[in-house]
Amino acid sequence: PLCANCHDDVQRLDRASVHAPVAEGRCAECHQPHGSAHAGLLVESSRNLCLTCHEGIAEWRERAVQNVPFSQGRCATCHDPHTSDRAGLLVREGAGLCASCHPMDAALKRQHQGYPVERADCHQCHDPHASARAGLFRESVHAPFEAGDCTSCHAGPGAADPFAPVKPVTQLCAECHEEAVQASLEAPFPHVSAGGGQCVECHNPHTGDGSGLLKKPVQALCLQCHDPGGAASGREGRHLTHAGFDCTTCHAPHGGERPQMFTEDSITLCGNCHTHEHGVRHPLGEETRDPRTESPMSCLSCHGLHHADGDMYLYDADQRMLCIGCHKDLRGR
Repeated sequence: PLCANCHDDVQRLDRASVHAPVAEGRCAECHQPHGSAHAGLLVESSRNLCLTCHEGIAEWRERAVQNVPFSQGRCATCHDPHTSDRAGLLVREGAGLCASCHPMDAALKRQHQGYPVERADCHQCHDPHASARAGLFRESVHAPFEAGDCTSCHAGPGAADPFAPVKPVTQLCAECHEEAVQASLEAPFPHVSAGGGQCVECHNPHTGDGSGLLKKPVQALCLQCHDPGGAASGREGRHLTHAGFDCTTCHAPHGGERPQMFTEDSITLCGNCHTHEHGVRHPLGEETRDPRTESPMSCLSCHGLHHADGDMYLYDADQRMLCIGCHKDLRGR
């Protein structure tokens, strides 16, 4: 863009994190090109400017406990508004960022049972923006953490690696969550744990923003790996979910008895919502075979679960072409 002729220092598009307006050359969305009442030629104060895209800020402002830079609208204290070598456009990494306001001294270590806080990931326990809980703890708190029983999971302050788990993570989780862990490991169609992954890939073992100590809201969490329509896929216009459902409406997050980890067979599952369509539907089930695959006809024979080229999630935008894929005797009519 034109601005880069002078401001090439903010156009480092090869860095790990690039703010979308910068990547797309939309400088004037944040800056007045001629003059402004705000520093940096911003079109509004930073407190209100960031809110125009980052809608979650409005909800954070309603929370009782707020981090000081956030409460004062000083987003750039922690985030570079243009580019960064760190996720989230952070200006520094981990505890080093927090240490710019919170000295990592003996008093702070005592508050953390002697653990070396300078080596910690502070956001594992604390929300960096705002919380309803004192200490900026997130909404849901893991029972051992709430009880201050850190050594039930971690080696301890005096160990060479104080934060190391006392045993492999899956075994550790199974001590309290045995039924869920075992079911996940033995599921015919497993998810993360049976594939060698760990519970902490999805769950924060300390605190979380919602139920289940999840690291992110369900959809955002799943899309870290399953990325329909996101940046990693490079495909636009794909349906993320049905009508705003989260992924667990249809899929069992710990694995299940059915392909694609469906919570029920696909015909029943779709019929839970599409009651009218299932009353006037195409024949489905074991008695009706898809001539293209020889597998039983199901809703997914014609409709995509997440994405499709046609309306109503149909695989073909031309409904006639979709039908004659099986009903070849109707071709030419």
